[in-house]
Amino acid sequence: MTAYRLPPSRTPLARPLALADDFMNWLLYGRETWLIALLKGVPLFLYVYFLLTYVPNYVYYLATQYIPFLKFSDDVGFLLAAMIGGGNFIVLIVLALWTQAARGRRGFSWSLVRLLDFLQYVGIVLLLIPLMLFNLGGGTFVPTTPAQAADPFPLQGLVLFAVGFALGAAGLLYLFVEYRRISRRDAVEAEAASRAAAYQAG
Repeated sequence: MTAYRLPPSRTPLARPLALADDFMNWLLYGRETWLIALLKGVPLFLYVYFLLTYVPNYVYYLATQYIPFLKFSDDVGFLLAAMIGGGNFIVLIVLALWTQAARGRRGFSWSLVRLLDFLQYVGIVLLLIPLMLFNLGGGTFVPTTPAQAADPFPLQGLVLFAVGFALGAAGLLYLFVEYRRISRRDAVEAEAASRAAAYQAG
C-alpha cells in the first residue's frame, strides 16, 4: 500500500478522456455565467421534451402503421406510447441522480458517468436539436401524410438542420474556450495562494 497515486495512463485515449472528464466536472458542477447556464438548460429541456413526446409518438406510429406484422389498434398504440413515456421519465430520474452522485468523486465508475453525460450532451446539441429543427422545417423520416411522403426532405428542413448543427458546434466551442479560460484563472489563483501561504509559513 502506498500513499502515492499511480501515474496516469499513457494510452492514446487517456488524455482526451481525462480532458472530457475535467470538462464535465466544470460544466456540471462549476461556476457558471448566465450564458453557460443557458447552453446547459436549453439542451436539457429539449432532451426531456424529446424523450417524453417525440419518442412515444414514434412508437405509436410504428406500432399502429409502419411495422407490417404489428398493425395494432390506436388504443394499443396509445398504451404502448404511454408505457414508453413512463419508462423514459424513469430514465431521466436515474440520469439526474447518478449525475449528482458523481459530483466531486473520482474513480472509474464516476468518471464513466461524466463521460456518458458528455457524450449525451454532444449528441443532443449536434444531432438531436438539429433533427428537431429539421422536423420543424417539415422534414421527417416517418411520413404520416401524403404531402410528407412526397417530399420528406424539404429544403427548409435541411437548412434548419444545418443551422442547428452549426449553432451546436459553436456552443460547444464556446464552452471549451470558457472552460480553458476559467481553469487557467483558477490555477493562477491557486498558485498565488500557495505561494502566499508558503511565504507566511517561512
